[in-house]
Amino acid sequence: MIGIRPAQPHTARNVLLLLSLGGSLAACSNSTSGSTAPSPTTGSSFSSAGSTSAVTQTWTTFFSKNTPISQKETLLQNGTSTFAPAVQAFASNSMVGEVTATVKNVTFPSPTTADVTYSISLSGHVVENAMAGNAVYQDGQWLVADTTLCGLLQLAQSQSGSTAAIPGCG
Repeated sequence: MIGIRPAQPHTARNVLLLLSLGGSLAACSNSTSGSTAPSPTTGSSFSSAGSTSAVTQTWTTFFSKNTPISQKETLLQNGTSTFAPAVQAFASNSMVGEVTATVKNVTFPSPTTADVTYSISLSGHVVENAMAGNAVYQDGQWLVADTTLCGLLQLAQSQSGSTAAIPGCG
């Protein structure tokens, strides 16, 4: 299953982080990043180093408190369509500005998909050291995979005891 795989048990602090992370992720969507890799369908050769840089830039921008919600929407697969309701629902979360992500490793099972290992910090303190997510290459740019967002939101929801439907996460 594509999504997230936390490496350690979730403490109350981790749950708080994931709830706030859900807000920041839901606030993201598909925008054009300045750093992209050549598309394998255009005849250009795939560059692992260039793609790693582009994926890292997308994730860093997506999780930055300084990135406007409208730009975050462009960095998430289906962020301006299927996930638009989730973006609106979570955009007001006050914890969003305290969450950051640091990419630790990127591998490419194919030229259009990436497995991303990253850490999550809340107010500068690492609370999840080895999260696993995905990125997808679409329309000339690398995006945070919507399955990663759904996985984070579902994890946060399971920890909160909520059973409400998560918009876009079927």
